[in-house]
Amino acid sequence: MNAFEKPPGGFLKFFLKTPVWIYKIGFGGWERLFGAEWMLLTTIGRKSGKPRQTMVDILEHDKDADIYYIEAAYGARADWYKNIQANPLFEAQVGRRKFHARATELVPDNAADMLVEFYRRKPVYTRSVMALVGMKFEGEDELRKIARELTLLAVKPE
Repeated sequence: MNAFEKPPGGFLKFFLKTPVWIYKIGFGGWERLFGAEWMLLTTIGRKSGKPRQTMVDILEHDKDADIYYIEAAYGARADWYKNIQANPLFEAQVGRRKFHARATELVPDNAADMLVEFYRRKPVYTRSVMALVGMKFEGEDELRKIARELTLLAVKPE
């Protein structure tokens, strides 16, 4: 079961873009009010050469190593993921912190562990977000199977 078998349209597309607009007007970090943490990515379009923005969930932030762990809902099919494959240096914003960054993909076992740990910390949020994109699971074993199909990345500021 992959996230987003087809790109969202209509209201869901509008709903998913709303956080980008909120960040752009200067309210980065507001999502912490409901227990989430997001990263605004600005990549360079691999075809257009123009800046492209998207919002992703931060699963974890290793403060000592200053590494953010994020997930691509479309996996390797995500346009922003394809953009950073073509242009590895991109801009990121977490709250009011802006920085240049690079990302590396996690191996499936590490990705599964990370997603399960995120679920343990934020079960309601995890279930809600995953249901929004059409993924439902019964327990941690099923979540681990799903995680092996997802693309999780380690984002390191430069």
